[in-house]
Amino acid sequence: MTATYPVGALCSTCYHHRRRNPRTCVECGNTRIAAGRTSEDGDLCGPCSGRPDLHTTCRQCDYPGDIYANGRCTRCAITDRVTHLLAGPDGTIAPPFQPLADALTQAEKPWSVMSWLRTSAAAGLLDELTTEHTEISHGLLDRLPQSTITRNVRHHLVMTGALPERHETFARLELWAIATLEALPPHQSRIVSPFSEWHVIKDARRRAERGRYTPGAAKADRGNIRAAILLLNWLDQHQLTLPDLHQEDLDLWLTQNPTRRQAVHSFVRWLTKRKLTRPLDTQLARKGFPANFQTDDEHEQQLQRCLTDEALPRELRIVGALIRLYALPIVRIKEITTSQFQLNDAGAFLTIDRHPVLLPPTLARLIKAHIARSQASSMLKPRASSGPDYLLPGRHAGRPLSAGHLIKRLRNHDLPTRAARNTAMINAITELPPIVVSDLFGLSAATTFQWAKFAQQNWTDYLALHK
Repeated sequence: MTATYPVGALCSTCYHHRRRNPRTCVECGNTRIAAGRTSEDGDLCGPCSGRPDLHTTCRQCDYPGDIYANGRCTRCAITDRVTHLLAGPDGTIAPPFQPLADALTQAEKPWSVMSWLRTSAAAGLLDELTTEHTEISHGLLDRLPQSTITRNVRHHLVMTGALPERHETFARLELWAIATLEALPPHQSRIVSPFSEWHVIKDARRRAERGRYTPGAAKADRGNIRAAILLLNWLDQHQLTLPDLHQEDLDLWLTQNPTRRQAVHSFVRWLTKRKLTRPLDTQLARKGFPANFQTDDEHEQQLQRCLTDEALPRELRIVGALIRLYALPIVRIKEITTSQFQLNDAGAFLTIDRHPVLLPPTLARLIKAHIARSQASSMLKPRASSGPDYLLPGRHAGRPLSAGHLIKRLRNHDLPTRAARNTAMINAITELPPIVVSDLFGLSAATTFQWAKFAQQNWTDYLALHK
């Protein structure tokens, strides 16, 4: 318990909520801290409930409540702190930092901003930047250690318009590659640098420009470069050069590094194509067909849970249903924006790729309610032009929830993802022509063909067993 108001004893959460959110008093009509309640559950201010001492206003802006210190509200106190944080040696805020200053002082949750200013290491980094620089750029931040703190600062600057947007996943790959290659001895750098720049990063840049470069793809690309370095290190240890590398040498390395077989494959192909080594084969195993499925009953029961179980968090119900109805991977679900959901006289539709798909009424109501009520928990509101409004907004403004976070939460609620998606895909491919599945779900023709082949093979085996 923190305080006793006419309305009763208040815990810390309720106390701060009332002080930060003044309401209209039903007796005097003024907007003040709601200290009491009428018999009809109407709000009463402090003076009207017999406690004039509970009526406080900011001495600077007359805001009726939320006094932070020295008689001033949180927002007024923030203005001074932000000026102190972002102002240069001359006491003024440089134009490049002004958008961030405006966003901080006008935030919808000023108490969150105050906490961030007081405790965040990112605020400390901003203080250093504004003290030493009058201009801000991605290049300036790129020269700093790429920690969570630096990424936090960059995100706030981008979201408020102080920095232009860029494909951050791809940019991090480039920064990592530069730092990694600089640490290599010259004879290795002469090999890995062109492989990295003209093979790995060039392809990553092309995918990023199409908007299809994911953190998972960046992880795989870093793995390819690491595998190349490991192979060259092994050659150095065994006093071998690339022209000396025979198939039996590569097989020995693969035996000692079995988890690197897939990653080193592109490097070996690149070496062979450029005749830097003799023809070599990493002997990649062909991808097998999926083996993780659910029974029809399991699939249906979990779908019904997602659609009807109000004890489940709404965002998990939406994700779980989209997986089980349309075989969508989570990495695509998290990128869905509110503009892809449309209501008209014909029903509710979700544009998954290029074509709108009719949604079941229950799922449509879930998505409609989620759009109406959900909001990002970020202390800063992104600019209207800063990017799409995600259906599943994340902790940071302008970003969706992460795929790993969603998978973990679904698993904790006994809603597996891979088996459910495989089952949904096999159901779709047996009921619809592959070209229709490809168009509706936004899958490549090769992927849908493989699924169709798998479904046909299983159906042939089933008929053979039941002759």
